[in-house]
Parts: sequence; C-alpha cells; structure tokens
Amino acid sequence: MQINEESATTTSDQQETNAETNNDTSLTVFHSSSIIDRKSKFVAHAKKVLSKEEAESFWREVQATEKGATHNILAYRIHLSDGIIIEEYHDDGETYAGNRVLTLLKTLDAKNVVVVVTRWFGGQMLGPIRFDHILKCSREVLDKGSLINTNKSLTSVNKRVGYSTNSIIVNGCQKGNPILQFIRNVPWEFGDIVPDYVVGQTTCALFLSLRYHRLHPEYIYNRMDKLVHSYVLRILLVLVDTDSHKDSIRELTKICVINNFTMILSWSSEEAGRYLETYKVFEHKHPDLIMEKVENDYLSKLTHCMTQIRFVNKTDVVTLASTFGSLKNIMEATPEDMSICPGIGEQKVKKIQDAFEQPFSVLKKLNNNSKHKEKEIVN
Repeated sequence: MQINEESATTTSDQQETNAETNNDTSLTVFHSSSIIDRKSKFVAHAKKVLSKEEAESFWREVQATEKGATHNILAYRIHLSDGIIIEEYHDDGETYAGNRVLTLLKTLDAKNVVVVVTRWFGGQMLGPIRFDHILKCSREVLDKGSLINTNKSLTSVNKRVGYSTNSIIVNGCQKGNPILQFIRNVPWEFGDIVPDYVVGQTTCALFLSLRYHRLHPEYIYNRMDKLVHSYVLRILLVLVDTDSHKDSIRELTKICVINNFTMILSWSSEEAGRYLETYKVFEHKHPDLIMEKVENDYLSKLTHCMTQIRFVNKTDVVTLASTFGSLKNIMEATPEDMSICPGIGEQKVKKIQDAFEQPFSVLKKLNNNSKHKEKEIVN
C-alpha cells in the first residue's frame, strides 16, 4: 500500500490564503496537507476558539464547505477563565475517531483549539490504519498553526531533559525489574517520567505483576489516575505469574476498558520485554508489517483457524484435512473417528469438540463463509 500526500485542494484552502494576511490568529483557519489511501482522502482543519459555540459553528462551516465528505470528525478543548476546561468530540459516523483526536489534544495540552478532520470514503475499507491518518493530519495542522503548548509537547520535553527519541524511557521505580535484561534490540535509559515506560512520543506503558496486584489491588488505580489525560496510547503490560489468574484478569480488563488502556498479557519476563521492544521498533511503521500473513488457499485458512485451538498443530490439521476432506466433514466427524487419526489423541479430540461447541467459534464462522466455495483436500 502506498500513501501519497499532496496539498489539499479544497475550497477552504483559499480561505487560509486570505486569512494569512490577517495578524489576528483567532481568525485564521489552518489546514493540513491531504493523505490519500486507496482513494480515501483525509484533511484536517483547525483554528483558535474561545467558546463551545465558536467551535461548533466552525464545525458547521467545514461541513458546508467540504461538500461530498463522508465524515467531519470534531474535537475541541476550551480553557475558561475560571479554570474549567470544556472537552467535547463528535465522531460524525467514524466510530472512535473523535475521541482519539480529543486524546491527542489532551496529550499535547492544546487549549482553546478546535480540530475537524474531513474524510472522503474511497469505497474500500481501510481498517485501523484510518486512525493513523486522522491523527497524523490532526498533529500536522496543530503544528502548522502553532496551536499547541510546546512547553508540554512530549517531543520538547524529551529534548529538554536530554532523552533520546530512539530509546525506551524507563521510570526509576523499574530498577531491578527482570524484563529490562530482555530489552536488547533497542536502547533504553532511565528518566523522570510518570508511566513505567515511554515507548513512543504518544505511547506509554504501565507494568503490573499479578502477584503484586493481589497484595496491593489499589496500586494500579492510582497509577492509571495519573495518566488519564496523557498519551494517545496507554498500555497495561501484565505479567501473569500466578496460577489463579482468571478473576484478576477479568477485573483488570474492566479497569482498562473504563480508563481507555490497552491490556497486554505476558507469561514471562522475556515476553514482556519483547512487547516493549516491538512497540518502540514499530513506532513509525505500518501495522501490517507485524501481522501474520495467511495465504488465500483453503488449507492455509483452515490451518490458521484450527491451530488457534490449544494443542492442535499444523501437522494435526493436515492429518484431519487429509482424512475428512473439509472443515464441514471434520465438524461432523465423531470423536471415535477423530481419535483413530495418527497423532490425534483423546485430549486433542476433546479440545476440538469444545471449540466446535462455542456459539461464536472462529471455526464455525469460517465454515459458514466457505460453504459455497469449500474444496476437497486430498492426500
């Protein structure tokens, strides 16, 4: 996929040109360059505002100007004279997009600013990459108009205290944590930060051991409260180091949903270190680079789905496919028929049968989608 950037050619560009001659920045409307991805187009607009009415009036102006747009995503922060900050957003049909732009404004401590990101849908679903385009346009227009508090910009903070933007920044309280010895592929350094790890300009992570959480359940609440208005992506990296972990993970999942954290489970210190490395290494790269590649042929799809079942490996899938011919036949096979296949014992048969019984099983979805195009696989 190629992403091309070009100067926005909307009618609102003319407004910016005319406004540039005016010294009053409150009247100036700024526009980002456009991002075009598979015929979808993204452009951000921003200006200074002093009230909720001004912000929503600007939103309506953009909606009227950018005719034919599919979405006009709104987010604004207004600092009132009494110290209260009004924060609002509107997705305009692009679910979760408005909240992400508002989170960016919070992270950069942008005040008295409204941002509207216009998207024209090109006919092809883009997936999560569309949020990257939306945030990139938003950040560009904020920088272009000098609409952010540069003293609190994360990049400026890193430069001021001497942190390297190529390093993972580690909170001093993490000294002695075993996961540090497994961060080998990227540099790391200690720094005076609020989260446990900073793995990108807008990405941070808190580390939590389940064993520690069971002794001090209030700890993670206090840590999350300090980050509620910081960073676009907030990660809770959990080390599962107890046998009785289901209730704790269920509780932490609820906490993460409420506080807008992404929870990552790791089962060893080495795995936790690799997660931090991956976030830093792929900070400016496309997410498709770390996604598993699944071939288009039927056997590859069948293997990809069935190996999600615990204890079932690729050899087992080939054996089952060669014996029964298709997923439909495997699902209809009796446990006795399965157990006589080489390498398929009672434990694997039970796991496969349990997976088929799940009401929303991935395997059943694959079967329903492939009924009309299923191919017989012969040995």
